[in-house]
Amino acid sequence: MLKQAFFKTIFFLVPIYLLSIAVLAQEKYWLEFNVDHLKEQSQQIELFKDSLKKQYPENLSFHYQSKWNPVVSISTKKHHANSLAKYGFVKKIDPQKGLEVLSVENPTELEYSYALEQIEAHYITDSMKLTGKGVKIGVIDGGFMDADAEPSLQHLIANKQIKFFKDYLLNGNNDPFYGKRISQDDHGTQVLRMIVGSDNGNSIKYGMAENADLYLTRTDHGIREKRIEEDYWVEAIELFHEMGIRLVNSSLGYTDGFDKRKENHSKKEVDGKSSMITRTAQIAAEKGMLIVSAAGNDGHQKWSILSLPSDAQDILTVGAVRFDDWSKLYYSSIGPEKLDYVKPDVACFAANGTSFAAPVITGLAACIWEYDSTLTNLEVIDLIKSSSHLAEIPNNYVGFGVPDSKKVIALLKEEKLKTNFNTVISDQDYLTVDLPAGIETVVIFHKENSRNVLEQKSIKIENGQSTFKIEKIDKAMYSTIVAQNKYQMEIEWK
Repeated sequence: MLKQAFFKTIFFLVPIYLLSIAVLAQEKYWLEFNVDHLKEQSQQIELFKDSLKKQYPENLSFHYQSKWNPVVSISTKKHHANSLAKYGFVKKIDPQKGLEVLSVENPTELEYSYALEQIEAHYITDSMKLTGKGVKIGVIDGGFMDADAEPSLQHLIANKQIKFFKDYLLNGNNDPFYGKRISQDDHGTQVLRMIVGSDNGNSIKYGMAENADLYLTRTDHGIREKRIEEDYWVEAIELFHEMGIRLVNSSLGYTDGFDKRKENHSKKEVDGKSSMITRTAQIAAEKGMLIVSAAGNDGHQKWSILSLPSDAQDILTVGAVRFDDWSKLYYSSIGPEKLDYVKPDVACFAANGTSFAAPVITGLAACIWEYDSTLTNLEVIDLIKSSSHLAEIPNNYVGFGVPDSKKVIALLKEEKLKTNFNTVISDQDYLTVDLPAGIETVVIFHKENSRNVLEQKSIKIENGQSTFKIEKIDKAMYSTIVAQNKYQMEIEWK
């Protein structure tokens, strides 16, 4: 039986292997047309594509044609791509990369109750009774396997809150709950849990937007990374826009960690404008969509900086911090120094990956839009950042910091916020700082300028200790001292 099964497998795999050789000979590219007005010149684009199809009948395949950008996704051989680049109607041709899920491992139940506690979600969900009702949330992820069996999502099934599903990986699959655990097809299930999850069985609330309507797309394979997945992400965003969905959670991103080195991005592309997926995210923002994106998990790797498209300026990029002292978690990716704006935007607790920090903030955004649907996407982002504990002194480690739901409510009611922030200028290489009572730990961000961090340090304050000494480190021009949302000081070293 085993031998027979073995030969049946070989017989089945040989033609697939031969086909894969032909496929692998081609590579994926974005072909960008040299046009000034996409709609007005759409007929010229189609005529040009028809001409190319005739010239390269077996060596060129067209895939997704973007409705927002003057680009089309193609597959062809490298030397044909070089030939295409010589046409006057072609502005440029960029090779595509693969997607990766931004998580370290599946989250535990406990951590997400901590995340809501950290942002004091009860001020919104309990006091204001906001649950995201009437808000449409799009989720782009790697699969929602067994979401119908997840205890914290049972209300979604009972109330028919999943309004739409599209599987870009498996043609003909209309079952959002299908998948294989080995392929991490439940990653999206865990993300949903952080947006809307509420488990009456163990009395734990995981997400704030319990009554939001959900629109799901599966664009990423957890094990195999294919370049076509970039097409799917772009297409999903554009589809959501057509469907009138303003709020989207994306816990996927690009870095340099792919099987084929030639597919890797370089750090110089993390500039808010170079990659197609970043440009699409920015266009979506300009069209009024609020894209909540996981910052990435490369903070402890050589890459270290944000994954794409979390570098887009007007989306809401979310990093991860510790629960106890709100310092940046080791894996959370940082904003590149060359950006002229702050990234990440905010952060919250997530022990196992920024994939599971982003949906917590997505739930918060949904509640804000439930309260006031007339707010623009940029106003919602600004409100969340303004409520955060480093609002006056953001940095490229944790952005504007951890949002505060109580402050969110105050801002929605147009109340003036109180601040614990103060600044000091020191002409010495050290400073003795007076601390208010009740401070247990302070986090210090030594910075080379007002935004970019050189070093993060956490210091435990002994019981009864009212002062501590801070020393300037080499190359530091500023140092931020912060104790959660209780105390913030900025030192400028002269």
